[in-house]
Amino acid sequence: MIPSMPLSKLLALSFSIILIVLASASLAVAGAEPPDFSNQNCLSCHAEVGQFTSASVHSDFSCLACHPNISSEHLLGYREGREKPMVSLISPQNVPETCGACHAEELESYNESVHGRGLLLGSIETANCIDCHGSHNVLERSDPQATYSAIRLPQTCAKCHEGEAQDNFIKGVEHGSLAAGTGLAEHNTLKFFVWLTILTVAGMIVHMEIELYHLLKQARSRKN
Repeated sequence: MIPSMPLSKLLALSFSIILIVLASASLAVAGAEPPDFSNQNCLSCHAEVGQFTSASVHSDFSCLACHPNISSEHLLGYREGREKPMVSLISPQNVPETCGACHAEELESYNESVHGRGLLLGSIETANCIDCHGSHNVLERSDPQATYSAIRLPQTCAKCHEGEAQDNFIKGVEHGSLAAGTGLAEHNTLKFFVWLTILTVAGMIVHMEIELYHLLKQARSRKN
């Protein structure tokens, strides 16, 4: 027969067991080494980007600055055949927001551009930041090797715009800003067609309502 134990001692014993379990869990967590997301460790697997990042304007950035959603599973499993996430912060539809975390003004002007509006409408084929500026190889615009330099921009645009690269491509203003006094004509043209569309649709609705009212009035008069 199991001897009975006072309730106070039973509670004290239970509390002691809980403390021991919590202490053990804390020690286990404290003893676990955090995942190594240093640039050096990243480049140990992604050596192909190392030659670009050293010369990039983002050379001082941590890899996590642009890849903040990388988890410890990335270090353990992707190279062993695990499926990569379908959508990440560097997916085409998310690239502008990722870059815009540091380049807010450029993000705003991009969203006003033809390419940005295409993306907002759901197209992932439209050009985003990486398509024009590169990813790991972002250089100063004055550098002839920069993908968006005056020398190379025609070839960069021609990757999406079929046909031969044309010098007129460099005359376009992709990041037009009303605050800076550029893009005013494009902005006003856009607003004109937006309001034209709204007023046209509203006029059609009013016209249909008047026509339906007229038909209903005719039908009632016939009954009478």
